Amino acid sequence: MQQASHLNRSVEMAGAAKLPLVLHGRFLTLFRAALGQGQTAIDAYRDWRASEPLEAADEIVYRTMPLLVATVDRAGIVDADTKRMRGVVKHVWLSNATRVRDLVEANRALESAGIDALLIKGGALFARDESYMAKRMTGDYDLLVRRVEAPRAIEVLRQASFRSHGMKVELFSESDFDRDIHAAAMSRAGFSRAIDLHWRAIFWLDDESFTEELFRTAERAKLLTHDVLIPGLAEQLAIAAMRPEPADQKEMVFRALEVVHVLENYGNKVDWDRFRSIVTRYNGGLFAAQLLDVVAREMPALMPDGLVEQLWRYGPPGKSVEMRLRAVPWAQRTPWQQFRVAFFASLRAQFKAPFRGLDWLRLPGAAIAAFDASVTHFPLFRDAILKRIWQQAAATTHPLRGKGVWFGQGFSIPEDEGRWTDHQFAVIDVPIDRQPQTFAVVELAVIPFLPPGIESFRFAAFTGTGEVLQMIAGRNDPMPFRLTLKAKVVGTGERKIVVALRMLDVGRPMDIGHSIDHRLLGLFVKWVAVDGVPVFTPAAAAP
Repeated sequence: MQQASHLNRSVEMAGAAKLPLVLHGRFLTLFRAALGQGQTAIDAYRDWRASEPLEAADEIVYRTMPLLVATVDRAGIVDADTKRMRGVVKHVWLSNATRVRDLVEANRALESAGIDALLIKGGALFARDESYMAKRMTGDYDLLVRRVEAPRAIEVLRQASFRSHGMKVELFSESDFDRDIHAAAMSRAGFSRAIDLHWRAIFWLDDESFTEELFRTAERAKLLTHDVLIPGLAEQLAIAAMRPEPADQKEMVFRALEVVHVLENYGNKVDWDRFRSIVTRYNGGLFAAQLLDVVAREMPALMPDGLVEQLWRYGPPGKSVEMRLRAVPWAQRTPWQQFRVAFFASLRAQFKAPFRGLDWLRLPGAAIAAFDASVTHFPLFRDAILKRIWQQAAATTHPLRGKGVWFGQGFSIPEDEGRWTDHQFAVIDVPIDRQPQTFAVVELAVIPFLPPGIESFRFAAFTGTGEVLQMIAGRNDPMPFRLTLKAKVVGTGERKIVVALRMLDVGRPMDIGHSIDHRLLGLFVKWVAVDGVPVFTPAAAAP
């Protein structure tokens, strides 16, 4: 394997770091059982079979079933469920091969429209090694397009009879592609045969230079008999290693198995210097260290000596705290945990790996900047924070590639009649064409989240003038609830108004048994007008 000449020397000088164990419980058991490594795999398989009946099998079991059966075959294990498990294995290959047709049609439609598409994750693994289609079921096929091509790519697929699942992509505005949404599931034959159209390869990495790098180093391959474009080896490993957080144990297993398969078959061809450069340049070293540590603990021969420890040591102070916090599922984190995760992520982003001695001098200033960047999560001084959020939004020029209202912070996906806020703080940006104007009147029509037994909803608003306005919308008020605000017009080149909202009463539908919706709902914005002119209505949301 190719690796940095200084790698072992640097590790020897610093000493080996001990990473916290990130994969645990049944997920570690299933990972070991699926690897098929001698007695360890056999013991893990038997532990899994003894701990849960096949009837309780979930997605992770079904998607790894071929690997589990391979372990059974090597060990000569036969039990009452072995025949059923072999039936699942036959279904895996058939399911993977059947869904390829939709992938090919999607790829062909994009290619005909002049849009480059890159097959990533499990699909790229299948294209690199066709035999793996019989060893693991992929949840979907993932195609990556450039961010600038995303709106047109969605429309091209819609014209080719693909329909979206889970979100109404036909209602997307340009600004939706610059938010925390990174992909849309689309298919011709239901959710089970979805194509995930990505405009970011990794959900947390909003950097178009990474996408360009993936396309620049891409390789041609064949999926069955069809030509596709896939990432290079170092890039495929980087996507897999940087993607999962410790809390997402299922994704950790899938990506770790992907890494194992690539290294077992192509490890001697991996440019490890390039891999290390990618994950450090794009601030993914800590995620990659945690994922690769899962592999290194079970199959150390696959991993270059010292790579995991080096990636871990490259991170700034607080990395152990951040990863322990990230091991807590997002919906279960306390407000202080949410703040600390955001703070450490912002702090980490301000340093280029590796963190060196002189960087300690920058740490106080970086900590202040990290606090400012993560202030929306700070649990105290909420009105002061609302003003600060307004100031940040007023000073920011968002990468709008189109016109219209920007719901980029604190809002969920578009729906037929408007948009829900899904955070405690939310920001609405509205472009203003009239240059000399100092103030504008903005009107909002909203519906508060009022579950049974709750009579009123409290929220606050700030528009850059006067003090924070405290408001209450109750069941006895006309709905939608209308509010009129005087807003300061900001900006020198591109002028706009900013409405910063703070939800004092929020709730998740799943917590009260209404649905499986886990969003933290506050206000449903149905309508926005500036100086009496509607700028956002449900009809205006459609492209």
